[in-house]
Formats: sequence, structure tokens, C-alpha cells
Amino acid sequence: MPEFYGDRIKTAKGQFIVVFTNNGIFEICFPGFTPAQEYQDHELPWPNLTTDLQRYLAGRMVSWEGYPLDNSGYTPFTAALLDKVGSIPYGQVCTYREIAEQAGSPLAWRAAGQALKANRHPIIVPCHRVVGSGGKPGGFSGPSGWKQMLLQLERAI
Repeated sequence: MPEFYGDRIKTAKGQFIVVFTNNGIFEICFPGFTPAQEYQDHELPWPNLTTDLQRYLAGRMVSWEGYPLDNSGYTPFTAALLDKVGSIPYGQVCTYREIAEQAGSPLAWRAAGQALKANRHPIIVPCHRVVGSGGKPGGFSGPSGWKQMLLQLERAI
């Protein structure tokens, strides 16, 4: 069983909690949300993550490359889907059906929604960029209104 560590990042939009292991970032919790894992307080091993998250939420483009993600526990479908979600460019969206097709399961668009709900790395793995058919926002496991806020923030970049 891995050791879980956690640190808090204060932003203009509230305080995030980042839980990590020796393998990478395990979970990012939106303000007001509690991590699923108990953790020991520990300073982030990626000092730029604080600055990058603050810059992103202030409306600046940020590259999340180089931040290791601990994807342990994901099913193969969820891992494949989240990998494809990570390639959706800033300010663009993709439908649940399209992302399921890209992940190799064209008929699994409903399962894609459930897989995105399991995303433990919001913002870095931009599940907010996946929308329903016709551009409807669809579900989001973050705070109410954040999906639309994040999309608007990115479109302005």
C-alpha cells in the first residue's frame, strides 16, 4: 500500500488539496472537497505546481506536461479515456461519444461519462473539456458551475 502525502494550494478560486505518492499526483481536490485517501501533510515535490495552478485559474495558459500522475487503480478503459482527454487542446471541447471513439470504444459513450467521473486529476486531465452532444455541458464532478467557468477561462486565453 503506498504512502499518501498531501499539500494545500491557495488560489483566487479557493484552496485545492493535492494528494500524492512516490509515483506522482494521486488526486487533486477542488475547494470544499475532501480527498478520498487519508494523507500525511508534506510539501509538494513539484514547487511549480502551486504557481501553475494559480496562473491557470488567473486565465493564463499553462503546460501540465512534466507533472507525473499516479494512475493506479484506474481500469484500462478509464486510463485510455483519460489519456485521450489529456490531448484535447485549450479552449476546445469534445463530446462523450467522440472521446469514447478516440479511446477505442465507439459505443461506450455512457461509460465515458462514468470514467470521467473517476478522474482524480481534474484540470491537469481536463475532463471539463468533454461535453454532451449539441454542446450541452454534461456532468462534472467538481463544484457547481466550475465546468462552464473553466471552459470560459480557457476560451479567453
